[in-house]
Amino acid sequence: MGTREKMLEIRAPSVNMPSSKAGYFNKVDFLNGGTAIRRSTAAHKNYTMTWNSMSRDEARDILDIADGVHGTGPVYVHDPVTADRNALPQWWATPSIGGRDGLPLNDGTRGELVTTPANSLGFPHDSITYTVLSGETRRVWVPIPTGYTAWVGVHGVDGTGGTVVATPTVNAFTSGTPVTLTMLSVTDDTRFNQSFASSSYDGVELSLGGAGTVTLSGIMVQVLETGVTPATGGFISGQGNSGLQFVSQPAYTPYSSALDKVGVVAELAENYGWTS
Repeated sequence: MGTREKMLEIRAPSVNMPSSKAGYFNKVDFLNGGTAIRRSTAAHKNYTMTWNSMSRDEARDILDIADGVHGTGPVYVHDPVTADRNALPQWWATPSIGGRDGLPLNDGTRGELVTTPANSLGFPHDSITYTVLSGETRRVWVPIPTGYTAWVGVHGVDGTGGTVVATPTVNAFTSGTPVTLTMLSVTDDTRFNQSFASSSYDGVELSLGGAGTVTLSGIMVQVLETGVTPATGGFISGQGNSGLQFVSQPAYTPYSSALDKVGVVAELAENYGWTS
């Protein structure tokens, strides 16, 4: 857990950590007994992390992140529950959400929804064709903890010059050479064709690049222990987030100075995709 400036190894919170998505919804009941529901497909992640018993020094690491000691930007978490599935947020992993009520990945005009080619790999029913303007894009960053490797794959169809770019980062201020990702077919069970290891990088940033159109069906990122080869198979929807912020100061409960035991409860919400 940490910021782009500094990531810290934190004890895993207690089991049963709530980490559901939340979006807009409105339900109206009719006099005739019926109902109408409006809700957004796009949503943000909310986390409630509880540490029932930890040392004061372990707790201070969490409190320091909340206090901005290590930078005041978004907070990132390497969540082992999601990292080996798809670490991207929902609206990046399923780009077609940007054609309805989600954030357009091109940071501009909403793309055109098209039907995804027939496949047996579970890719979203809809794909999206974006018109990419040079230098105009949203971005998402995924941390790579020490001893891990990030695997990246984009499925879709090439267009007239738009691309998806993966830029590995060395630290908060230095980036490696951007890589234009080769598009994979939705009929190809190869999930990933590019990787970045923690021996050289601390994270990878995805963005749109080039200029022209590109059709996107699904994007996946897995962060696995170095040496582990990702499995082939079908599409995995996004389980991660675009960057978090503490909703309020964490609750801190001292238990015993003699035993050096305290408790911490922290509530975090995904906000960076909407504020960056």
